[in-house]
Amino acid sequence: MKPNPLAALAVLLIASFPARAADDLTAAIGKCAALTDNTVRLACYDKAAGRPNTVAAAPTTKEQQESWFGIADWFSSDKASPAEQTTPQQFGSESLPPPPAAPGAQPNEPLDHITATVSDFAYNPFGRFTVFLENGQIWQQLQADTGRANFDKHAKDQVTISRGLIGSYNLSIGDHAAIFKVKRIK
Repeated sequence: MKPNPLAALAVLLIASFPARAADDLTAAIGKCAALTDNTVRLACYDKAAGRPNTVAAAPTTKEQQESWFGIADWFSSDKASPAEQTTPQQFGSESLPPPPAAPGAQPNEPLDHITATVSDFAYNPFGRFTVFLENGQIWQQLQADTGRANFDKHAKDQVTISRGLIGSYNLSIGDHAAIFKVKRIK
């Protein structure tokens, strides 16, 4: 089979288009990078990418600026952060509605654990527990935690609830080494 010079020329021309487009894009990005004004530089990048002008769009809100790609930040909220939980009543309350502010209250050091007495407990059909503490708090074992807790109906168990990783909480009963993942529900 004899090579076709016209086909070879067409292949060379087609192959040169992406290279030329890449060179043009590289030059455009270089020009944009040299700009010092943020708004003008963004408009330049948008133009180089073929995007519509985003400069004329409405300014972003504070919530949008503090979110990840428009998704609300899962690790923060308007509720008391762990660093702001300074009393046993506040501990673990980030999933609860915020309490009303007390007038003239002085800030204390943040807590990393509490110890309380169990006033009552219950198990769900899957064997997960809910503990009712004498301080009025209610904590529930997470569904993903498969550990089995043994509370004593006749003796008042002491539990320690401490902060875990990534906003989680650990509950231990008395001096036992077992740790259960829990969340506060009241």
